[in-house]
Amino acid sequence: MTTAPTLVPGPAPEPPTPTRTAAPRRRSARCRLARPLCALIPVLLILPSVVLVTACDGATSEQEPRAGESVDLAGSLAGYNLLLITIDTLRADRLGSFGHPDPGQSPRIDALAASGTRFLEASAPRGLTWPSLATVLTGQYPSSHGLIQNGYSFADDQRTLPHRLQDAGYQTAAVLSNMCQANHRGWDLLECAGGVDARVERKALAWIDQLDPQRPFFLWAHYFGAHGPYYNGGDRAARIDPGYEGVVEAKKHVLNRIMTDQIPLDAADQRHLDALYDAAVQGTDELVGRLLDGLASRGALERTAIVLLADHGEDLYDHHGYIYHACSPYQSGLHVPLLFVLPPALGLAAPTGGAVAQPVELTDVLPTLASLFALPLEGECIDGTSLVPYLERPERGGEGKAALSEYGSERIATVRQGRWKLIVNPDEHRPICLPGAPEDLYPIAATELYDLVEDPAELNDLSGEQPSQVRRLTRLLAEREAAKCGGDGGVQELPEELRRELEALGYVN
Repeated sequence: MTTAPTLVPGPAPEPPTPTRTAAPRRRSARCRLARPLCALIPVLLILPSVVLVTACDGATSEQEPRAGESVDLAGSLAGYNLLLITIDTLRADRLGSFGHPDPGQSPRIDALAASGTRFLEASAPRGLTWPSLATVLTGQYPSSHGLIQNGYSFADDQRTLPHRLQDAGYQTAAVLSNMCQANHRGWDLLECAGGVDARVERKALAWIDQLDPQRPFFLWAHYFGAHGPYYNGGDRAARIDPGYEGVVEAKKHVLNRIMTDQIPLDAADQRHLDALYDAAVQGTDELVGRLLDGLASRGALERTAIVLLADHGEDLYDHHGYIYHACSPYQSGLHVPLLFVLPPALGLAAPTGGAVAQPVELTDVLPTLASLFALPLEGECIDGTSLVPYLERPERGGEGKAALSEYGSERIATVRQGRWKLIVNPDEHRPICLPGAPEDLYPIAATELYDLVEDPAELNDLSGEQPSQVRRLTRLLAEREAAKCGGDGGVQELPEELRRELEALGYVN
């Protein structure tokens, strides 16, 4: 059901300017990868014709695009405000500005996108909230920053985006409907919305009203969004899909039972599941619009840059009868919206309404913001690459970088470059996707290959027909795994109360 990527032809990009401004942190000869991913490299090496180019302390194989000529954005936002809006469980293909056919689906987010730059093929590092949002805050993959599962903790010395902006004199606040229990640092204010998104706007605007107007602010607003059981939809699903009478309801125990009891859904059931999800997207779009209206009425948007993204997507019966996201290595769970909007007061002739078709990653958000806001990264290892050249000239062309995803403590990973995507699962691990689910609910083959142009829904595995592509992407995946920043990435013990809270949301660690 995901939208087919649009590949924009154009000249190949020139050699990269590395994001890393100094030597990365010292790593051992085994690269200090997370244990399961480090163990994946020897498995990749035994495949025929695969040659690993080790790059423990070198640059990755992707190229950073050439800088644009019309405008220079590096450092241009120093002293401006920053609003980071993150939305839980939002598939890119369910927004009008990213391909949804209904013009009434997401008018507020679409209007925001029209004033900025959309990254049409952004990938999450995992289909799970805490690992993905931690990646946004650090510029590192989950195996590097250590939050490989929901409920895990940042290392005591981990520097995140709020730390960096605090050091630059910013007032910082986070109002979160999820991930509030993490050991966040760097926030002047941390407010929990308890999964009730209507509270996000109220708490965020109350903080804005008491700020020092002489200092810039950084506000992070995270919405529970389109997360199951899709409460934000209200009664909209009945208007989208009137007259439905079947087994699908916006109730957690009903959706869980569809999976645990392996209840088959017919076409009408699947349409209603889509309607429940689309309704939740519409409700979230309205809530985001209310926050933007509140900020605008206070004059707070004129000098504010806005970044909007999702932590991950959602399987909607797309694969193996699965609903939700934590188990998904497919685009339905990993393809997310990402857009940047520059502040009107900047007064630069930067492109608006631009669309970037090349694959990018959520690891790229922090280095992009560091470049825009002149935040130093010297002496630190960052897995992402600055997207500022794309903001300067969205139509630059080229194939773009390779996008990766991980799978927690299991040796499962994906790599996507251009039209091709490879999934590797050397242990043929079958994840347990929710309590009580059958062990065979979500089979993932040892190797799966998809052509995302011809087969955006990833239904036709071409690994047996395209061995050269499998070898090429396997080699690329091994190179990229070896070049990661590295970290412990091991299993952490969760406090009992937190474990129960996460299980109540349907998560299994």
